[in-house]
Amino acid sequence: VPGFTGRRSQVEELVPLLTSAAAPERAPVAVLSGAPGIGKTALALHVAHLVSGQFPGGCVLLPLTSPDGTPRPTEEAAAELRDALPPGSGAGRGRTLLILDDAVHPDQVRPLLTANAGGAAIVTSRMGLAALVATHGGTVHRLGALGPEESYALLTAVLGRERVAAEPAGARLLTEVCGHHPLALRIAAARLLTRPLLKPADCAHWLRHGLPGRLSLADDPRMSVPLTLDEAVGRLPPVLAEAHLRLGAAARGPLTADLAATVLDVPWETAEDVLERLLDAGLLEEEHPGAFRMHELLRAHARRATVPSVPAAAPGRARA
Repeated sequence: VPGFTGRRSQVEELVPLLTSAAAPERAPVAVLSGAPGIGKTALALHVAHLVSGQFPGGCVLLPLTSPDGTPRPTEEAAAELRDALPPGSGAGRGRTLLILDDAVHPDQVRPLLTANAGGAAIVTSRMGLAALVATHGGTVHRLGALGPEESYALLTAVLGRERVAAEPAGARLLTEVCGHHPLALRIAAARLLTRPLLKPADCAHWLRHGLPGRLSLADDPRMSVPLTLDEAVGRLPPVLAEAHLRLGAAARGPLTADLAATVLDVPWETAEDVLERLLDAGLLEEEHPGAFRMHELLRAHARRATVPSVPAAAPGRARA
């Protein structure tokens, strides 16, 4: 991963987990969860390169969603895995490391772990996949935004030390405008690389007045914060997607069940369930028990999204 920075504590936990020879009958499993674009796949690939020498059977990257964001059928993914694994089985072929990327449901993952018995796996998902950990063990590493120094280091690694050192205050402003979000930072850095006369501070001011829409690159739709967030919201059930947009457009500050109940016009218990489901979908972070926060880029996306209006003649729709 070019210019990979940060995530030191996660790397220090993942390397021994994946390379340990203890309990060989159970495949070590690490789940990397978090918001869209937060760097789950980058961390998985970085760790895979670090531990590749411990896996004579090789490392296999297997996407579990199609390019349009829909889940791949389990049978299709299993067939691709069978073709990718080296001949033999289990210890006979040497341990293999699987990177199961962008899992949507535990049932996608379980048969693939069985097929790679004796190996190890890194599973990336926006979901927490608690049911998978409950049945197959392993650890969950929830990724949030980078710290300020990690963001600055990422910008330095991509842009080059000289350019960042020439305007450190502008570089730090840019990391703040991007919300220390890895995908946003890489997109902003790529724009600066293609425009050598553009200063980081000027880029930050330009982005600030058009978030998140200006965080995209025209030559690759995958490098787009708004499209990534559109796809993430599109995976939600329609009622939950609308709840997410309404909550994102609400006043800044912690999101509690009381506030969500008021915004959504639903009972407290329903509001609490909505927040828990949005948390599990990677669209909220937990500040402390009972209080959640939404990343500013997700809030900006929600404010700009078109929320379907609720007809006055159908007051029960929102409550339902």
